[in-house]
Amino acid sequence: MSLASRLITTVLLALFLAASPTQGENATSVTEGGSLWVTSMAKRGGDGKFVGSTATGLLLRPADVIAFDAADPSNVTTLYSHPAAVWRVVATDDGKTVASVDYRGNLMTQSEGDQEASLHEGAFDRWCQSLAISADQSSVIAGNEAGKVMVWDLAQAKVVHSVELDGHAVTGLAVSADGKTIAACDGGGHVHLLSWPKLESAGKIEVSSETAWCIAYVEGGKRIAVGSGDRNLYLCDAVDAAKAEVVAKGSDWITQIAVSPGGQIAASEVGGRLHFAASDSDEMTAPSGVWSLAWNGDGQLLVGTRKSGIVTAGRSWNWTEAKPVVAEPAPAQPAATEPAAEEPAAEKPAAEKPAAEKPAAEKPAAEKPAAEKPAAEKSKGDGASDE
Repeated sequence: MSLASRLITTVLLALFLAASPTQGENATSVTEGGSLWVTSMAKRGGDGKFVGSTATGLLLRPADVIAFDAADPSNVTTLYSHPAAVWRVVATDDGKTVASVDYRGNLMTQSEGDQEASLHEGAFDRWCQSLAISADQSSVIAGNEAGKVMVWDLAQAKVVHSVELDGHAVTGLAVSADGKTIAACDGGGHVHLLSWPKLESAGKIEVSSETAWCIAYVEGGKRIAVGSGDRNLYLCDAVDAAKAEVVAKGSDWITQIAVSPGGQIAASEVGGRLHFAASDSDEMTAPSGVWSLAWNGDGQLLVGTRKSGIVTAGRSWNWTEAKPVVAEPAPAQPAATEPAAEEPAAEKPAAEKPAAEKPAAEKPAAEKPAAEKPAAEKSKGDGASDE
């Protein structure tokens, strides 16, 4: 592993351990104490069902994969437990298979009907910060801290393809809309484009000199969004050597990106702030550091935090202020002319009352939770937060 990757790992460990509420041997289970560190979330089929991965401040302690409903994310159910902190969880589109990776590089999978999850010890060699599921739902793709991307075939239960990148930790993975390309971001600030399924190089993008922490395809797969340790959110075309442009500036590391079905980009900072790119929604701040994001449709954003479990942000609808009705006077009618013959006078039509002016619809504003902004401790030199 390169010196830069070792330094990144050291900084992360210092950050996580400093943020831990308990450091002794009696640390509680992640689902037993008053706080819940949610490291990632993924949609599990339909109807607002989700899964999440968790961790404690002690990264080598067992941690859980949980299930919850978006309607009440405080009510969680443990699906299974990992022997170490769980970093990423994914689920197939039909929700029938769940897969997760942990700090030791272990993979665990559980399919519908399985009484217990299957543990594949050391499947990915080292700590995995990133995991994605292939477009055809047959495999999971993992990236580890040594800079290696691997494809695990779920049916064969083994690695079938792998590639070593630049030696920087692979921090994020995204699958293109057509399923033909994998985008991997790393600790060197690069985005690697890899063909599916053989992981052959299809291009490389230099985003920043700082770590690229998270990545997502946007605009139907034409562009890529990248969150960086330099506190910027970038957009670039999904092609080799594309130029990255800053679309949002933060105050801390941009740690997660989530894209709604309608294309709204939400990005989070390790200190707790949320940004909504290309939107007039205000910035929001979660009650503690944000480590994971997931959209439930276009109207609800699930936010996984360091100390406050899962909180939600949603849209609120309000009545606009009623405007007074202004009635214009009826137009003057011409004087009636005496008919020459004894015919009944023409019936005068009733003046038409103007329609009441309809109040303009107010655009819904993103609801701001009254959250206490955490005090983010910065690591020397990197500006890292302890959240």
